[in-house]
Amino acid sequence: MFYDLKLDDKSYQEIEADAIFRIPAKCPDWTNYNQSDPGMTLISLLSWLGEIQQYHISQIGGWKRQKYLKLVGISMLHAKAACGAVSVEAPAGLSGSQFALLRGTRFFAENMIFETLKKEVPHPVRLIGAYILNGEVPKQYFNIGNDLEKRMRLYPFGEEPQAGNRCCFVLDRPFDTRGQTVVYFHIRTDYEVTRNPICKDFIPLSELKWEYQSKNGWEELPVDFDTTYGLLQNGRIGFHLPKEMALDKEYGAWQIRVTLMRNDYDVAPLIQNIYFNEIEVRQHHSYCDYEDFEADAVVSQGEEGKYSVKSGMYLAKVGQTELYVRKDDGFIPVTVAGKELAPDGDVIISFFWQTEGEACPTCRLAAYEKEFFSKRLVGVGKGYANQEYRLDIPNLLYDEFELMVCDRQDGRFYPFRRVEDFDDCTPEDMAYVLEIAQNRLLFGNCENGMAPDGEIRLLRLRVSSGQAGNIKAGRIRKCEEYPTLLVRQYRETYGGRDNETVEACYKRLRRELKKINRGVTYSDYEKLVRQTPGLLIKDCKVVPVTADGKERGSLRENEIAIVVRPLSYRKLDTRLSLPYRKNLEQMLEQRKLLGTSIRLLNPEFVGIAVFAEIVIRPQFTDAEAMIEEAVRAYVDDQSWEIGKPVSGSVLYGIIDMLPCVWQARSVSVEAQGRGYRHLVNGDVKLPPNGLPYLKETDIRIFTAGETEI
Repeated sequence: MFYDLKLDDKSYQEIEADAIFRIPAKCPDWTNYNQSDPGMTLISLLSWLGEIQQYHISQIGGWKRQKYLKLVGISMLHAKAACGAVSVEAPAGLSGSQFALLRGTRFFAENMIFETLKKEVPHPVRLIGAYILNGEVPKQYFNIGNDLEKRMRLYPFGEEPQAGNRCCFVLDRPFDTRGQTVVYFHIRTDYEVTRNPICKDFIPLSELKWEYQSKNGWEELPVDFDTTYGLLQNGRIGFHLPKEMALDKEYGAWQIRVTLMRNDYDVAPLIQNIYFNEIEVRQHHSYCDYEDFEADAVVSQGEEGKYSVKSGMYLAKVGQTELYVRKDDGFIPVTVAGKELAPDGDVIISFFWQTEGEACPTCRLAAYEKEFFSKRLVGVGKGYANQEYRLDIPNLLYDEFELMVCDRQDGRFYPFRRVEDFDDCTPEDMAYVLEIAQNRLLFGNCENGMAPDGEIRLLRLRVSSGQAGNIKAGRIRKCEEYPTLLVRQYRETYGGRDNETVEACYKRLRRELKKINRGVTYSDYEKLVRQTPGLLIKDCKVVPVTADGKERGSLRENEIAIVVRPLSYRKLDTRLSLPYRKNLEQMLEQRKLLGTSIRLLNPEFVGIAVFAEIVIRPQFTDAEAMIEEAVRAYVDDQSWEIGKPVSGSVLYGIIDMLPCVWQARSVSVEAQGRGYRHLVNGDVKLPPNGLPYLKETDIRIFTAGETEI
């Protein structure tokens, strides 16, 4: 659809020669083609003008191509910091001590910085073992020990899950009641079919009940969030312990357990590793950051006009800070009166402010690295249009850049918002454009976007290595704030990317345009079924309107019947469960044509019996096994196309071509099930949703030149 057009494809001489060539057809009386002819002079002039126009039209700059991308509703992707997780533990002798990691605490992979996303109070918990219960009967115990790097292979509900099965996890210490405990589950996903990424509207395939052991017995363990969606994919589960856990006397440890209340799993979940209380980190370096405090978070210190705020930012602890009080839509800078550490590790910032009978003020705290504090001022706006400022900081993160501008008239700082361009801005809009490629900051022309007239201060600025931040496991080993901490990184970091170029964006646009988002043709519906979030679709096929016999109920012309075969641990039982149907209907109903109805069909398995009389060559002692293997390879329900007939002639040819076969006297195919028909040529026509499976083989073997075996 998008071609690389070259409009400047003809030279001046070619344009002129083409015009002269057309003269006889347009004006036969014109015979003087010499340069002295005024008409030839005019043709030369127009040819030169045409060549110049084509040259300039063909020179499409980068910003013009970006405007075109905006018209089609797509924008270039900016750099993104890689995400990961680390597990920390106090050194031997200090394992019982509590310490806080503030938001922005830095970990190092050599010279690469990773920062925490929120305040964390590490409470290391280790998995000692796990055991499975079928009902109340213990089935299997897994001894994990203290080796978290050991790869597990734990089916929490068995290889064939059933409602009521449960799995108990034995821990070396209880969960902390003062905060949230987050557990990361590494679930097997490398099946023959890849599970589509799960979205928020996904309908779970199971219902799980988590419990913990207290002094009163087993009690429900509240789940704050579950990104595994019932142990279907890798993710985290957040627990909030309402009461203290009790020590189990039998195991001498603490326990939690999960019970399968409703089972509609397609495949049995397999846990390959479990990590407790990992700390999320992101590969970026914060030069400055800020935090807003509502009035209820501002505390009066008793002394008249003295207030304080409590911050969990690491930069507020080790760097320099500035405090602003909100007044109307602007922020007034105030002097910081003091800074001290709270017992929980936070930073208390105090300041003076005369409220004049008003309620506590709303505040904004900005924190800077000490070396960066003098560079927080980008420049001073002059109030004129199209101001531009250079930013001599490489690897900026587009989405982690914010600033405020001071108004000379009232002395307040006003936040400016970041926009892609000024096309939709009015003269009153306080906006700016950040051009990462040129490392510059642009402001409006007073018609589209307000021009700054005062100090321009940075509020948030982060840099990242982008794609280079995707590193292997085990490289993050050091914490800047606590050098003696034992830091472990069990999994690789992911998600980091560099800034997208215009050329790469156009390639992505072409890919996006080829994606199927609406169901029009049969192939569209089949692709949409395979794209359904959270499901493992092994095969699917739309049944044409003319293919469904009247004995099964004729299809209406506006009805789309789709046979869906999910991947399943149940052999020859791939019926669509209720959650599967709801997820498929949710996917298709939003994308089908108006007036079209959807019908989902289960696969119909038909048993196939093969009877044959075969004469074999005498030197092949394993001929019967070879023939049976060839028959099973042909009648393979795992690779068979839905609705395809079972051909006796094809099976005859396969057997007859085997090197061990001298002669195939007869081959016949019988069927058992519903909806099939025997054809005159000996084939078995399956129903439109039919799949064969080999039920029986009866092969009579004869040896060439000998009697029957």
